[in-house]
Amino acid sequence: DGQQYFCFLDNIMKGRLSFEEIDAAKGDSVLYYKLLVKTRMDYAQRLLDKDTAYEYETLTQRLERKARENFVNIINGLHDERNHDIRFRNIQSLTAEELYYLAVTTDGSIYTSSFVKGVYPLMMKKINNKGDSLLLSLHFDRYRKFIKMCAGFNTLDDFLSSFPARKNPDDESDAEKLMKAFVGRLEAGTGTEDGVDVADSYASVAESMKPLATEMLKNIQRNYQRNENAGNKRGMAIYNILNKLFLSADTTQHIDLTKELGIPPVYEVPFQALANDSGRVIVQLFIYGDRDGMGVFPGLVNMFNNANWKIDGSNKQWVAINSAKGKPVTLYMNRPLPEETNEDAEAQKALCTFLDKNNIVPTVTINRGHSYNAPYTIEQMSMASKIVFMGSCGGYRMIHDILEKAPDAHIIGTKQIADAPVNNPFLRLIMEKLRLGSNIDWIPFWAELSKMATDPIFADYVPPHKNLGALFIK
Repeated sequence: DGQQYFCFLDNIMKGRLSFEEIDAAKGDSVLYYKLLVKTRMDYAQRLLDKDTAYEYETLTQRLERKARENFVNIINGLHDERNHDIRFRNIQSLTAEELYYLAVTTDGSIYTSSFVKGVYPLMMKKINNKGDSLLLSLHFDRYRKFIKMCAGFNTLDDFLSSFPARKNPDDESDAEKLMKAFVGRLEAGTGTEDGVDVADSYASVAESMKPLATEMLKNIQRNYQRNENAGNKRGMAIYNILNKLFLSADTTQHIDLTKELGIPPVYEVPFQALANDSGRVIVQLFIYGDRDGMGVFPGLVNMFNNANWKIDGSNKQWVAINSAKGKPVTLYMNRPLPEETNEDAEAQKALCTFLDKNNIVPTVTINRGHSYNAPYTIEQMSMASKIVFMGSCGGYRMIHDILEKAPDAHIIGTKQIADAPVNNPFLRLIMEKLRLGSNIDWIPFWAELSKMATDPIFADYVPPHKNLGALFIK
């Protein structure tokens, strides 16, 4: 029980919370979560007065864990349930503030439908559709994270519209003040999270709310000027990066991020960057030996059963597919041998050993498997990968781990369900582009893929040029 008490240490020491109050809640997942939120809100208010509670981080970690395990994982798991009364039954008793923390503490793991159809509308209903009142009651705790999530889930316009209208035409509205604060004083933090949230939000805002995107860019530039005037090098660095990233979203600006920031191009992967010294592009696909992997594998191989490709199935542990026309391209796929006997892992290991011994370096990595398989793909993938496709549920939240392994990777992942109706068209299109020697230009590539992948889950896949948070980290 010590861990149950420890995250409340500061309030226990100050006599603001008793062991008996915790005992009354700790056996009930809902009551315990409510107590965690109440304590977090108390600590957030104190933090405004520079009063940091003992074990503040411990409380935060436990809040995140309980939000994910007791609520979000459950409503995520019921994504096929069409009856919302059944799917979202376990969150009905939560207040607007408790629903808010449910969202911001599970960024990256909460499914789009869980947020858009469940958590967000219920939260707004319980706060009487007054977003400003909600943030005030929360002392604006983690508001940047929430705005970033609303931008990514296309609810930001709705949220901002719930704020009061401006009283005078010349005055700033409360919503405008909020968005100005959203991009302001990023230099005051110690890490990169706030900057990442601002960067991540811009691509979504620029696509659906262009006037707001224009204002965000102006505010970034004003903040750079403010930090330059103050001689704050950290602030200058943060706002310079954001300014260049945002400007690069407009291709007419011709911003060379390699020259400006020392990172590879955002919107394109040149064919030459993918080809080895002999001009060949090597693609490696990791697949796993569960029922799903075994089921889709024949279709993956059969996809290349035409005159443009030659299939070599002579090896018992993997298949090699070579282009018969066009540029030299080779796709290596391990066979999804039974996972119960660990044969799929042995096949992957054998293929990686073969590639390493023969100095065959993949520059494109494709993962096909469940979310729990993804770490094994990342562990084994080529450090030289320039394109990484995470065809597993929630692959979007693996961005940081992928960049640790392959710093130059352009990453495609999904915030929700990954499945063959999108994964297969992506493989078909990328392989055809490579065979034709085309540069991978993400904006037209994504538009072409959207016509091939007509399943609604395509909306949750995030292309590299929208991963501005990842680029900010770089």
